[in-house]
Amino acid sequence: MPLRPYPMKPGRSSRLAGAAAGLSVLLLLTGCGTGGGGSEEASESAAADPAGTAAPSQDAEEVEASIDSGYPLNAVGDHPVVTMFTDYECPACQSAHALVEEAAQSLDGEVTVMVKNYPLPMHDNAVPAARAVEAAAMQGRAVEYADHLYENPGEWIDLSGAELDDYFRDIADDQGLETGRFAADLSSGAVAAIVDGHAGQAAELGLPGTPSFVTGDQTIDLDGVRTADDLAGAFRDAAEEAGDDALIPSGGTAAPTAPAQEAGS
Repeated sequence: MPLRPYPMKPGRSSRLAGAAAGLSVLLLLTGCGTGGGGSEEASESAAADPAGTAAPSQDAEEVEASIDSGYPLNAVGDHPVVTMFTDYECPACQSAHALVEEAAQSLDGEVTVMVKNYPLPMHDNAVPAARAVEAAAMQGRAVEYADHLYENPGEWIDLSGAELDDYFRDIADDQGLETGRFAADLSSGAVAAIVDGHAGQAAELGLPGTPSFVTGDQTIDLDGVRTADDLAGAFRDAAEEAGDDALIPSGGTAAPTAPAQEAGS
C-alpha cells in the first residue's frame, strides 16, 4: 500500500502556526482528568451507549486495524509512532490540537503521530463525538472532522439525541462526505468497537486523562514544552528512547495502516 500523508486543508499551515503560538502553554497543564473515576470508568463509558445495527462500511479486519492504529496526523510509513489519546469535549485537547498538528507535520516522514479516542466519563458527548470522527475516518476525513469539533465546541457539547445526530450529519454533508454512509457508520457496531477498543487501551496503559501522548508503553513527558518545535522534539526524543517498541501504536499489536481513501477521490 503506498505511503502518503494525511491531506491538509489549504492555508492550514499559517493558521496552525498562529494558533500554536498563543495556545502552546496549555500543554503544560494536566488537561482533562478522569474525574476520580479512573481509566476503567472512562473505558466503560465508551461501551455504555449501545451501538445501532446499521451495516458498517468496513469489514472486521479493517475495524481491527483501526483499533490497532488510530488515525494519522502525518505520513504513515516505517517510522516510530507517537500516539495521542484525545477527548473532543476536553478543553485542553481543543486548545492543543493545532499545536499537535503542527508538530506532526514537522515530523512528517520521521515520526508518525496517530490519534486514538479516550472519551472521559465527565463529558456527556465525548463518546458520540468520538464515534462521529471514526465514521468520518472511514471516508478518510478524520482530521478535518476532528478539527471542526475541536474548534466549535459551543455548537455541539450541549446537544443530545436526534439534535446531536443531525448536527454530526450536517457537518459530514458540509465536508463533502457521503452522508448516508456516514450515518450508517455512526450508528454501527464497528465504530462503537473502535472507540471502545481505544478507551480500553487507554485504561490498560493507565492514562490519567487527556490529552495523553504515548510511545511504546511510556507516557511522554511534556515538561518544558511551549512551542510546536518543543513538542516535536519531545516526540522525537521519546520515540528514539523507546526503540523498536515505538514501531507499534501504543495499545495496539500491529504497525499503523494508511488512512482510508479520501471521500470523493
